[in-house]
Amino acid sequence: MGWLMSRILLFCLSIVRISSLNFFPEKFVVAEQHKNVTLTCVTNKDSVTWKWQDEYNTYNIDEDEFLVPKGRNLFLRDLQKDQIGNYTCWSDEGLEDYTYLLLDKSKDATVNINCTAETFSCMKHITCDWKSEEFTAFRLRNTRDNGDWVSEPVDGVFHLQHFTNSYTEESERMMITGEAVSSCCYLKTKYSFYLRDIVKPASPNISTCSRENSEIIEVEVKPPSSWPHPHSFFPLKHQIEYEIRDNGKLETREWEGSKVLVERVISKLRVRCRDLLLLSQWSEWTPWENVSKRKGRKRTKAAKTARNSGKRNKSKKQQRKCQNKWNSPTWANF
Repeated sequence: MGWLMSRILLFCLSIVRISSLNFFPEKFVVAEQHKNVTLTCVTNKDSVTWKWQDEYNTYNIDEDEFLVPKGRNLFLRDLQKDQIGNYTCWSDEGLEDYTYLLLDKSKDATVNINCTAETFSCMKHITCDWKSEEFTAFRLRNTRDNGDWVSEPVDGVFHLQHFTNSYTEESERMMITGEAVSSCCYLKTKYSFYLRDIVKPASPNISTCSRENSEIIEVEVKPPSSWPHPHSFFPLKHQIEYEIRDNGKLETREWEGSKVLVERVISKLRVRCRDLLLLSQWSEWTPWENVSKRKGRKRTKAAKTARNSGKRNKSKKQQRKCQNKWNSPTWANF
């Protein structure tokens, strides 16, 4: 049964079009242009025939100056870009093996890998982003900590595990190895950094936003849930941005600790944070928090008017009641 499944797999791989190479083949060979390459067919057969598949068609391989089949091996001399593709070997029983031959672009390609970490704790993953219009499949691994390959991004990013001790000084740089493939080419790159250099906290939490009076607002923030404990050992610095109600201008200020007083009449505010001691990247801003316009004085004045009006109305009713009482026939007969 296992033999049959492997045959089916090989056959499926042999008919996959090169233009749709959006995965990493289990077997591929990488070579630089103008180099000599040897491909080997993994089989117990002494003699096989070779075929080559490019983006458009499949061709039988006959021996010439640049392609020399010999037993289970196929020798390619002075590799050219138009020789890139999927090479398959066949016996009388059918497909035996396959090898993707890709052109190495590691020296030429521009690599843009960006990694961040919400915290120093190894309980949280490193988040990396890697995009390129030239390649169609990507994978990353943390080689410093002997991590596994992560091939399929989650929500468009890679999540890599690490084992950094957040309570000791970091002595060894993190090493991220990346590989990418396309229909023709292969890329390998490395990206190193200290974890402390990529820390970017999650947005803090605004726990209270209370108005002391018409011109003073007390804002209290709490660290993000992913930030390590104790918070006194990992202090944060905060920055607040608020909009002045009268002119719509934005102002910012920074502070240490959890609370800050804003002595302005403002319409909205937002907050972000960063590590205080290592001067990490700023977190993303929290969503804008609207500050409702205070109407306390108007309500107080209106309430006072209502109370005075109520007293006057009550006094008039009492006067009318008393007047009716003295003018009643009962009192008149008395």
